[in-house]
Amino acid sequence: MLQEIIPFLASSDSTLGDASRSKWTSQVQQIKVRAASASEQFLDHFAEEPRFVAQPYTGETGAGEETKKEGDSAAARGHSLFEELFFFCRVKKVGDLPEAECIYVETVVDRDSGLAFAKVYPTKSARNAVDILETCVMPIFERSGISIQEIHTRKTSEYWGLLPVHPFETFLATSHIQHLEIGQASRPYNFLCEQFYTRLLKDFFPVALRRSFQLTLAELQVELDSFLETHNTALAPAKRR
Repeated sequence: MLQEIIPFLASSDSTLGDASRSKWTSQVQQIKVRAASASEQFLDHFAEEPRFVAQPYTGETGAGEETKKEGDSAAARGHSLFEELFFFCRVKKVGDLPEAECIYVETVVDRDSGLAFAKVYPTKSARNAVDILETCVMPIFERSGISIQEIHTRKTSEYWGLLPVHPFETFLATSHIQHLEIGQASRPYNFLCEQFYTRLLKDFFPVALRRSFQLTLAELQVELDSFLETHNTALAPAKRR
């Protein structure tokens, strides 16, 4: 049973709604993104208003055509992803994890499409950072026929280490994915994972936990997967007539 949830988890009037069950793996090829300026902040600070919003390409002519060409070029050379780990809450007991004290949320956001992925874990480790890529992210991109060019992460022990022995570094190297540190070069997009996690805190976790406190970690992930499907489906632009 989920107990002793940290007080920062505010209630929300939002509802999950019925998730569209249409496949959204092909959306990666359709969605384009526009970036707004962003200011540097610390990892654990979340702004009230998003500083970056992924926007689908609308097919406008003129300047829009240039945006489309840039987007097509990005797709051709591979997409750029951002990955971060967040502490969610302390628990006394979570069904199948009676001795766990914490729940962490691993997040991945595609800069070029806006697609987001998340998984809950009882610990923070490099293996979890690899797991979300292997089980959630890579299958979607492989089925869509789109490559991942680079992944940006904070320079923490979960993501950085000696290549021959560090699981995350080794996975990226064998997958031919460039590993970059989140910094000045990626500054306009540094807050993608923060903003996505902020939405989970506002729109997902309060609703899921109010609905049932008798949740195992696996059951919470099922709820999260349903929310993610709705979130990612909503990014699909309207079909042109």
